[in-house]
Amino acid sequence: MRTESLRNSGPRDDRKRPDPVTLHLRRARTATLLLAVGLTVSACTPTVDAEHASKQMQSLVRDTMNAAGGEWTSASDGPAGHACTTPDGGEGVWFSWDQDADGPSDPQAVMQRVDRVWRDKGLATTTQSVKRADGRTLHRVGSAGRDVDAIQFNATTGRMSINVQSLCGMGDIDDFTDDRGG
Repeated sequence: MRTESLRNSGPRDDRKRPDPVTLHLRRARTATLLLAVGLTVSACTPTVDAEHASKQMQSLVRDTMNAAGGEWTSASDGPAGHACTTPDGGEGVWFSWDQDADGPSDPQAVMQRVDRVWRDKGLATTTQSVKRADGRTLHRVGSAGRDVDAIQFNATTGRMSINVQSLCGMGDIDDFTDDRGG
């Protein structure tokens, strides 16, 4: 049995943090994904409270990291809160909590494990495998609108990443910015 470590408490000292341009590009890709998949489900998403939205998102991210294996590094010190408007027009908070890990030797198998875990949780998923310019194949699985607004898992032999946006939950952004990394 192979033992895989899981770490999500922040960046390790020996790992290089992504540069600001890379972080900006990740956020732009995530925003594009969220817009594409989130628009189709936003009208039917029930309103939850912000704490529940954060916990639900964190649980799905942890389950994804466990399914994928590897040693994960968070892009932030914890879930970052962002102001939003709930589906019923109220003040709300959504959270992001992106993760990175070294790539596996068989990224397609890892994508399939993540897909299976998400489907077992009742999430609708979309998978995609695309050959990149560097010759590696990018394997993706995405989901939206149930436990989170949108989540995407990406894997190549070089690295894995999780990009996620929670549901917009009722709450005040000021309650989630001082001690939660937002």
